[in-house]
Amino acid sequence: MPDEKRKPIIHVIPAKRHFKRLRVALYCRVSTQKERQLHSLSAQMDFEKEDILDNPAWEYVGTYIDIKSGRTISTRPGFQSLLADCEAGKIDMIYTKSISRFGRNCVDFLVTLRRLKELKVDVFFYNEQIHLLSQAGELLLTLHAGIAQAESENKSENIKWGLRRSTMDPDSPAFSRRCYGYDRNEEEGLILNIAEARIVLKIFDWYEQGWSIVRIKKELESLKVPTPTGKKKWPVKTIENILTNEKYTGTSVYGETESADFPSTKRSVRDPFEVHRSRNHHIPIIHERQFKRVQKLKAKRSNIEVDEHGNKVRKSTHYSSKKAVKKANKTPEPQN
Repeated sequence: MPDEKRKPIIHVIPAKRHFKRLRVALYCRVSTQKERQLHSLSAQMDFEKEDILDNPAWEYVGTYIDIKSGRTISTRPGFQSLLADCEAGKIDMIYTKSISRFGRNCVDFLVTLRRLKELKVDVFFYNEQIHLLSQAGELLLTLHAGIAQAESENKSENIKWGLRRSTMDPDSPAFSRRCYGYDRNEEEGLILNIAEARIVLKIFDWYEQGWSIVRIKKELESLKVPTPTGKKKWPVKTIENILTNEKYTGTSVYGETESADFPSTKRSVRDPFEVHRSRNHHIPIIHERQFKRVQKLKAKRSNIEVDEHGNKVRKSTHYSSKKAVKKANKTPEPQN
């Protein structure tokens, strides 16, 4: 009997599955250093980090933090570092609490999402329960972002309106914002800070004597006078602001500038007739006559002037404090 032809036996060897966990980064943001918001930041970090660690499919790679406004991306170092690591291929997914934490500027938000999508980096928004890389993710996020920006714009306008309304009262808290030379007392408003007030007096006196702002800066630093924020180096802009602050005359001013429409962070000068003043609001440091003299000197010394067409142009000559002091100290020739 002939041998029957053997049927081949096929053995299926299952492929080894290499399970790769998603590398997940946490992004948290609050707007200010206020205690309540810092507590909110801490709560965000604790809850969301724990949520990542509890998911066996995720690998926690780090937390990126900003204590900044969400209006722009460029001013948030934590966010910039997060995007750089995404570009470098270190992150597969970003976990964040909500769209508003990610950003409040609709254009920036959508541009960033498009770039992350190109990099195949997912973003999970916990409150909205939306993944960027889901089928309807980008559409849903676009709608949510538009609504979030509209709410922010409305909130911004309401705050502006409320502040303008409150400054119709000369005792409004808006007039008692602290500045260098003063402390704020909840009951009495602005009260003198004697040590700082003496420095303000010196700055005005030095400027009237012909000193330049750079020379005043060097003198303050040589005397080891701390800046309003406690630093060693005095920015020129800080001294400029002191010399132009009408609050030192006892008059508190509100509304000289206003912020542009959301989401811009730029400020523009308002119509002088719309500026509110509360005169004799607090104890003055500088007499009004000296303040006016200094404003005239500043205008005279400025190397910027307005031409006949209303354009700002630089003068061909510059102010020299050495020449000014020499001229002031020069004694006149005796007359016969």
